[in-house]
Amino acid sequence: MRRIIGLGVAAGLIAGGLAIGGAAAQTTVATDEALLSQNGQAAIADLRTCLASEDTLNVYYLIDSSQSLDRLDGQASGTGSDPDNVRAPILANSLEELGRLSENATVNWAAGFFSTEFSAEIEWHEWQEGGPEELEAAIEEEVPSGYTNWSAALKGAQDELAGRSGCRLLVWLTDGVLDLPDGEGDTTLTAAERAELDGLCSADGAFNEFRSDGVVVIGALLSKTAPPTASSEMQRLVEGENAAGEVCQLHPMPDAYAHGAFVEADAPDSLRRVFLQLGAQVGGGFPRPFDEDGSFWIDPGVASFRIILSGDWTLHPPEGSEMEVATAAAPSGWMEYDGEWTIDVGTTTPETHGKWRLERGSDDAPALFLYSGLAIRFDDTTTIVVGADGEASVTLDGQVLTADGTPADLSGLDHTLTATIVTEDGAPTQPFISLENATVNSANGAISIPMPDLGEANTIGVEAKIDPLVTVDHGLKLAPVTTQKESVEIVEPGDYPRVTAVEKVQDLIGARGEAVFNITVEAPAEGGEVCFEDPTIDSDPAGRDAGSWNWDVLPSGCTPVSADGEQFTVTAGNTTAADTDVVATLPVRLFAAESEASPDVYPEQNQNVPLAFHSSHPLNQGAIWPLALLLLAAGVLLPLLGLWLVNRLTAGLDVDNSLQRGAFAVKVQPSGVSFVDAPTSDTALSERFRYVTATEKVRVLDDPDVGRISPVVPWFPLIPPWYRIQPSSGRSIAVARTASRSGGSGEVRADGSVRFAQLPFDGFWMLVVSDAELARTQAGDPVNGNVVIYHRASSDGPAQYRERLTLITSDTKLRDAVDRARARGAQGATAIPAATTPAKNPGKAQPAAPARESAPADAGPPPRPGSGASSPGSPPPRPSGSQSGSAAPPPPPPSRSSGPPPRPSDR
Repeated sequence: MRRIIGLGVAAGLIAGGLAIGGAAAQTTVATDEALLSQNGQAAIADLRTCLASEDTLNVYYLIDSSQSLDRLDGQASGTGSDPDNVRAPILANSLEELGRLSENATVNWAAGFFSTEFSAEIEWHEWQEGGPEELEAAIEEEVPSGYTNWSAALKGAQDELAGRSGCRLLVWLTDGVLDLPDGEGDTTLTAAERAELDGLCSADGAFNEFRSDGVVVIGALLSKTAPPTASSEMQRLVEGENAAGEVCQLHPMPDAYAHGAFVEADAPDSLRRVFLQLGAQVGGGFPRPFDEDGSFWIDPGVASFRIILSGDWTLHPPEGSEMEVATAAAPSGWMEYDGEWTIDVGTTTPETHGKWRLERGSDDAPALFLYSGLAIRFDDTTTIVVGADGEASVTLDGQVLTADGTPADLSGLDHTLTATIVTEDGAPTQPFISLENATVNSANGAISIPMPDLGEANTIGVEAKIDPLVTVDHGLKLAPVTTQKESVEIVEPGDYPRVTAVEKVQDLIGARGEAVFNITVEAPAEGGEVCFEDPTIDSDPAGRDAGSWNWDVLPSGCTPVSADGEQFTVTAGNTTAADTDVVATLPVRLFAAESEASPDVYPEQNQNVPLAFHSSHPLNQGAIWPLALLLLAAGVLLPLLGLWLVNRLTAGLDVDNSLQRGAFAVKVQPSGVSFVDAPTSDTALSERFRYVTATEKVRVLDDPDVGRISPVVPWFPLIPPWYRIQPSSGRSIAVARTASRSGGSGEVRADGSVRFAQLPFDGFWMLVVSDAELARTQAGDPVNGNVVIYHRASSDGPAQYRERLTLITSDTKLRDAVDRARARGAQGATAIPAATTPAKNPGKAQPAAPARESAPADAGPPPRPGSGASSPGSPPPRPSGSQSGSAAPPPPPPSRSSGPPPRPSDR
């Protein structure tokens, strides 16, 4: 209901309905920025604040009927300030709009006339249909006569408004300065008139009484025939200060005082425009100037806009909105147009946001007002929030609402919320008490205002204001949103019992055990009552169903609590045992001793009590010693296992993107080593080296011409990892060397593999000879083999590859290495069991094994002699030191690809 009043006024309080028929006035009026002074704006804010929180509006019309209005016996002479009595329909239409605010709003009105004396013409009564006609008829029938006695008029209005509850508004319309019957016959202020004005302006004068009583005064001067002093004197009385800086007493006014607004018009027709602009601002509109071309922006956060104008016009909606252009002759359905004065457009949809433009067909200056459509509503009572530690705080909750009563989204607006205590136990607070930490949620408009400790106060008045209120997109300023709640019942935390201590007695063990808590509840001297609800599980990593929990509270149900306090026992059990930590919440309902008799003043409060405990399986005593031994063993084994895992994770072959590999056929002779297929050109030689795919910590590297290269992690973690090169079946590694300082020649093991403690690839190379070639030859014979070279490319150019080959050809120990490989092969052959040795024909010499070409990498070489495996066509083992009957030709060099692979793209 309060929202309807506050927003209904936006439809036209005082002036929203003053748009009456008649010819458009082509007069110059005050611009929208200059219509009201700063004090006048404060008066509008005071009225809007009251109307947003009160259900009753009392409006009193104080109307000048002095001779200067110039209407005698219904015949106008044309020389007065309102010869056509335009004031009658203007004020009547304002009453029409006020009466139609809402079905739930009560509007009471009365009217009085003044000239030489004051006359209470129409007594107070509630607005009903026909009321505006009654007011208009009364003004029409009143014949102007006599002087302009402000003192008598204001004293009469003051008496009429005294004692009325709700919002109070005085609309004072006059056309001249104070004029008492002194016989001088002019408008110059006499000493008596000056004394009267000073009395009205004094600390105990009528206007300071209006302000201290919260009566908002709107003074309107029809200045067509008024003397120059009328405007300055009337503004000083109504607002407390005029444009010249002359003030009334008690200025600046105390914060609790209501402000007044002074407006001025130079003709009856322009009075319409002034009252229309005044009404737009009372209704929540904020003036906004047009751009030079008549354009203006509408952003998200602007609920509507109003344009006040007359004559011809054309209104262009934003480009791309698909809304049609509207004119005075053909207004559109998306607007409300009264046919003469006001255009109202709702702007809550995206298509209405953007740049609008107004074209005018007259010299009349239009006025633009923007509306937020927002209102603030407070909850009826304060709320007690009790923390987990039992400490309580008091908050006043509220809500920012849109024009249709839904929660407001403030994300498109820059806004600041302030809240103030304006009264305590019905008396004004001087100074006002600012409520710190008031917050508003931008997403849903929820307001939370923490309340201070007010001692003995139990009823206060609170005012909330959102100011400034500015759109984000183009910085469009909107009118502040204010409300005042005059009767907030403060419920102190001490009026309620509450849980002050939680003691965990034991955890939950097994499916038959229980977690136990002792809950201490304290209450005020008057006592109270608590009710425990079923707890809820906030966290149970075991995932047990909520229905599997068994909760119990003793004493159960709702229990009275005396001033001595009460202790409760809470137990929790579950039919499924689990090892985990559980967190639950115990809801407690709190009732004050007065809650049953005064539930509105002392509503139910709530406290959420956290419960945390450990859930575990029952302990098996028979498993203690085995478990202890297991833990002891684990204390020794786990570090060793951890060390082994570290070795396992860190051991690997690091191949970066600069590593290359080259393979060449060689002939090993007593005189040295010669490369069979190595190009003579350094450039061609460099192309024989191919890049190896980069990888880190690779576990296995298979070389097509050698075999498998891999790290070995011993099971005993104190032995460091090493690297093994296992030749493919049918091949022997004669030499494996690295130029690294940490390496050298690898250790050739009994199984033919080579062992390295460290294996850097910078200068690594291997000489590989097939077992068939070793069996075919003997010491001193030329031996065909392959050299595999791993090389880390540098920026030294192609010559670096020739240097690698030169280092190998200069190695004088390769011939001996080949002979040792042959000897190892012969030892392995003699160790083969007789059952697996091919049968020999005694007395018949065995032919020498024929030469064998190197097998392709993917086909694999024949089995090594002595390996225990045999295949058709494999030559028998050759006795050590035997001479070959005939020497077979050396095998051709192994096949190679025609060129090096492309280098990595990052090189």
